[in-house]
Amino acid sequence: MTFSKLDKAKDYRRQAQEARHTARWISLRDVRHQLLETARHLEALAEIEEQEALKITPLEMPKPKP
Repeated sequence: MTFSKLDKAKDYRRQAQEARHTARWISLRDVRHQLLETARHLEALAEIEEQEALKITPLEMPKPKP
């Protein structure tokens, strides 16, 4: 489950980077602003996913006694 949340965070960061990249090439100010807001939102979602991943700790299996 932790791996899945980290993958989700990585995907949010990738999408944020794509939005920023696209914003550089857009000439309309409102569209550029919207893309940059989307990028900030995706970064925030990535942070949430990473924090949730850190909260989940794998259960340790008891070691068999010899």
